Amino acid sequence: MKKITFLFVLSFSFALAQTPTNYLEVSTTNSKINIATEDTRDTDPDIDNSQLDVIDTYTTLGDFNAAVVANCTDTTLISEDFANGATEILNCGPSVSSAGDGCFAAGELEAGFTVISSNIGGDGSNVVNIPPGIIGNVNSLVGAFQFAEYTIINFSPDVYAVAMDIWENIDPTTVVRVFGGGGALIETFNVNTPTNAQTFFGVIADEPITKIELEGFNGSGELFGNFLYGADCMSLSVEDDIRDLVSVFPNPVNDNLFIKMPVSIAIDDVEIHDMLGKSINVDSSNNQINVSELGSGVYFIKINTSQGTLTKRFIKK
Repeated sequence: MKKITFLFVLSFSFALAQTPTNYLEVSTTNSKINIATEDTRDTDPDIDNSQLDVIDTYTTLGDFNAAVVANCTDTTLISEDFANGATEILNCGPSVSSAGDGCFAAGELEAGFTVISSNIGGDGSNVVNIPPGIIGNVNSLVGAFQFAEYTIINFSPDVYAVAMDIWENIDPTTVVRVFGGGGALIETFNVNTPTNAQTFFGVIADEPITKIELEGFNGSGELFGNFLYGADCMSLSVEDDIRDLVSVFPNPVNDNLFIKMPVSIAIDDVEIHDMLGKSINVDSSNNQINVSELGSGVYFIKINTSQGTLTKRFIKK
């Protein structure tokens, strides 16, 4: 089942397995694993990355959702779980999308993305669908049909936030390449994705994301599922010098949180969100917010100003 979602929360617990050579069911089980990512962005001082920036990567759905709220003006995400397809492993053909293919009828999948294969070797580029339970997987998975190829996800229109469960067959590392406008490479991540387990990975950028490539080390046969994409995180940005002039204090806070900023910047309104992205009503006036009723924990304050919108993180004692 698929649905449009506004920062929903899912429970990710899995029992998954796969043989290293083909898509046959085996009995190994694994549970959800939090991942670590290595940012391999080109650090050549002659290359200007100032307009190509990833806000961050995320290893849990909760952190991803909270970051969407903290960094994006439009927090709407689309969810696609690739359910209701075939009941057996099936070659879907050259692509998988809402247009219809060998696995899903037209209109069955959400619009806005197309999954294709890299077609290494030029002998046909196809996408495979593995329904739940076939290899021990709980959720339906899609990806490049040939192990030697890698998986490409194209977005139209562009998105700013993407999350998914990545599954690897042989090697526990997935290269994730994030592309922006004009096919420019934004960043590359080497993601720790233990084999035979679905592992959560999320990324948010303040530039439009047009494409994501997933490539398992050593022709590992990467797949993905539980797919989220969307949001608009571009118009939040403000000039760095203005951002540095705005602060919230005290932090941590007991009762009243204060906003300090130059008199030339006017506050339009403020929003408080918890780590799951839930909006919380608070009393505020004259750059002062009463947070005494909040429970202890980490929160985000989104400050909408005459010069742009920025988000600060604070801790309630």
